[in-house]
Amino acid sequence: MSGDRAQTSLRIFLAEDNPGDVELVRVALREHAIVCHLSLATDGFEAKRFIERMGSDPDAPCPDLLLLDLNLPKADGHEVFAMFRAHPLCVHTPVIVVTSSDAQTDRERAAALGAAHFFRKPSDLGEFLKLGGVIRQVAASHGLLPPG
Repeated sequence: MSGDRAQTSLRIFLAEDNPGDVELVRVALREHAIVCHLSLATDGFEAKRFIERMGSDPDAPCPDLLLLDLNLPKADGHEVFAMFRAHPLCVHTPVIVVTSSDAQTDRERAAALGAAHFFRKPSDLGEFLKLGGVIRQVAASHGLLPPG
């Protein structure tokens, strides 16, 4: 990405069905001073519809980063991930899996689809807020934010 892009806010697409976790993601972003426009899908069907519209609908911009819960109602998170990765605009878009699952099969499937990071949702607030640091690190490593 160009240097100009690093100065503007990130476009983050969050697929998460738990309203409490959505709020925790927002807090983690604020705690780590990540300026962003957050698009939200609250189930797998909404996420898939958003992906179908990306690039052709101004209400569905291609994100700089996807935060994806694997345990979504109405469509499996891995299915959403595969669909996102197959979209021509998102082949190289970093994906951070944010899930309560700690199953090795979920980790392996996410890695096979090219997840930039696998973040297991902790029960502790302080640990959850570390997600902001993970987002900052992944975004910086992809040239979306300045390092640091």
